Amino acid sequence: DLMLDDMRGLDEIIHFGQGESRVQPIICGTKGLWKRRIRLSNWIGRASGVSSVLVVASTAASIMIALLSIASGSSEPANIASVVLFASSFGPVLALSALPGSLTQTFAAARRLFALLDEQPAVEEQGMLKPGYDGMSMHNVRFGYGRSEISGHTIAESLVLNGFSLDVPARGILGLKAPSGSGKSTVLRLLMRYWDPQEGVIELSGQPLQEVDARHRRQLQTMMSQETYLFDGTIRDNLLIADAHADDDQVRTALEQASVLDLVDSLPQGLDTQVGELGGRMSEGERQRIGLARMFLRHADLMLFDEPTSRLDALNEAVILASLRHLADEQEVSMVLVSHRDSTMRIADMVRTM
Repeated sequence: DLMLDDMRGLDEIIHFGQGESRVQPIICGTKGLWKRRIRLSNWIGRASGVSSVLVVASTAASIMIALLSIASGSSEPANIASVVLFASSFGPVLALSALPGSLTQTFAAARRLFALLDEQPAVEEQGMLKPGYDGMSMHNVRFGYGRSEISGHTIAESLVLNGFSLDVPARGILGLKAPSGSGKSTVLRLLMRYWDPQEGVIELSGQPLQEVDARHRRQLQTMMSQETYLFDGTIRDNLLIADAHADDDQVRTALEQASVLDLVDSLPQGLDTQVGELGGRMSEGERQRIGLARMFLRHADLMLFDEPTSRLDALNEAVILASLRHLADEQEVSMVLVSHRDSTMRIADMVRTM
């Protein structure tokens, strides 16, 4: 975990000259782990040696008893069979004696496994309703991230939203504008039902969100967050996540709408270009535009955008905003656009300031 954390933040470590200070905990942890492994290996070696000596001694003793029996003329075939069975019975015993050597690793793996199994889902998906999309709404919503249990009730320790209400239209673009930290991204995640509010009601087409079937809801909604995640595969693979049945013409149209088609065509392998782990072979702006193309390919009724142009220059921002405006008019979809930029809010039909 330490190693992965530092590898992901390698740029910052280099930029701020913290290589030596960051590598010391890894070296100390490695040495400590190595010492414990040496002690465990020594213990296993001694136990294995003692077991082997006892097995050899016991087997030799049984053979001597059998030979003495034969020499005295009192041996029977059953005695010979008993010696063979006795000698062969040590296999399971030796396997059992070696168990403690791997038991510590087994316990550690079991703890990680049970920690995952004991995780509680943020929301319970038990809804059955499948309404068509006709807007969403939030009524007097109270939500906070820090929670505590008091008398069996979940209480928010620090509220992000307090009595917040919002109407998302069935068609058109709604802009949410507010300073950083005011809860804009939280609103989008509540609309997607990543969490449930502590108080208040969120509705989809007039139905409480928790009563709507999760699979159906995810067909109606899609969201693009501030950080676009690209899987270690090709550009095509990452786009087809949105629509596995899309053909090349549809993919190229989505790329054109996201102002990234020229870039893809300039690559030697085009759509089959590998993006690398975490999309590391592409810049942040390129990843964001591929994420936008993925949104255009989805064809959802409600599209939620969290700072969709934050990593783009003014020219690409203008192209993408024009594409969003065209998509909202042509396909009559609903969009919620979160941004603190005035330029982004210009395409919205209505703007809500939080």
